[in-house]
Amino acid sequence: MFIIKSLFDYDMSFTRGLIFSLVSIIPAMILGLVSYIMLGGVTSSPESSDFMFGPCYGVPFSIIILAFIYGFREQPELE
Repeated sequence: MFIIKSLFDYDMSFTRGLIFSLVSIIPAMILGLVSYIMLGGVTSSPESSDFMFGPCYGVPFSIIILAFIYGFREQPELE
């Protein structure tokens, strides 16, 4: 019973982290596209040999994960 109670202690933080990560999806994709173009990615029908995984997957997923962690952090209680 105590294990279930301890899992539900973080439900507000989990929900806040989930909302932050959902809101950050569109800006993360835009920043991924911008970083792909800045690093010299081909935007006119790229072939699989020209594909860069870092800007296309690394940048958006790291931004989404950081947004979730930022929302999951414990916030001090306000009086």
